[in-house]
Amino acid sequence: MLPWLRLMRLPTVFTALSNVLCGYLITRTAMSGSPFTETNLWALLAATAGLYLGGMVLNDVFDSELDSRERPERPIPSGAISRRAAAAFGGGLMCAGLLAAASVSWSALLTAVAITVCVLLYDAVLKSTVAGPLGMAACRFLNLLLGTTAVADISELLRQPATGLAAALALYIVGVTIFARNEADNPRRSLLIAGLVVVLAALGIDAWLISGNGAAPASISGGSLGLLVLALNLTLRASAAVIQLSPRLIQRTVGLMLLSLIFLDAILTFAMTGDAALALIIMALILPASLLRRVVPMS
Repeated sequence: MLPWLRLMRLPTVFTALSNVLCGYLITRTAMSGSPFTETNLWALLAATAGLYLGGMVLNDVFDSELDSRERPERPIPSGAISRRAAAAFGGGLMCAGLLAAASVSWSALLTAVAITVCVLLYDAVLKSTVAGPLGMAACRFLNLLLGTTAVADISELLRQPATGLAAALALYIVGVTIFARNEADNPRRSLLIAGLVVVLAALGIDAWLISGNGAAPASISGGSLGLLVLALNLTLRASAAVIQLSPRLIQRTVGLMLLSLIFLDAILTFAMTGDAALALIIMALILPASLLRRVVPMS
């Protein structure tokens, strides 16, 4: 099973789940009852899992020739999994994600279709171009909004705080993608610094957004402090990669930046809802992601 888990980059799926949870929870603040008894939430989680994992698999399908030169240990170039089997598996996962979204609402289905288009464009066309970071950012922007589609109609999204937070998330992903482009040989220090600056700018926008839309002064203060701690941690870890220019260290930093999406979503959920229990539930996703990360690389 290990080659298949590596093909899907399984630990990263928990960051997609946290995005959807964040979008869902901050949009349903006026509703009563536990959100985890609602079938729509579980369907959205299944949808994002299928779309995200399918996109990861197809990413390796399109990159098989490049990986044969730069990452021969990956499952397809190493011969552990055939390119045809990987393509069928990735396509099946994405179809399952679309079906799960369709069971929720038309808004969810349209958002899932948009995610699918963005994923395929990124994997097949945009990845190696200057528009690559924007393509990846669009996927994450839509993924957080996918979480809102069980509560808010698509026509209402522009009036929802979740839309601003999704835009900040997209900027964060632009920074991570720029940083990740230096994982292979001959990393460029200037691009690593640029990626880190964009990531920090996104966290600053999040702080500004929660200051005007947070649930209460205490949750706003707590959320702002959480963002500051996250920013300092990422800066410290990324600085070592910038100084040493080690591809392995850069890869580990990218993994940390992706894993930190769970912390970010938990912080935003607490700031916007004032409910620490909901934030802790999102935070709990860090446990399976961290354990799996020990055997399955995140990037």
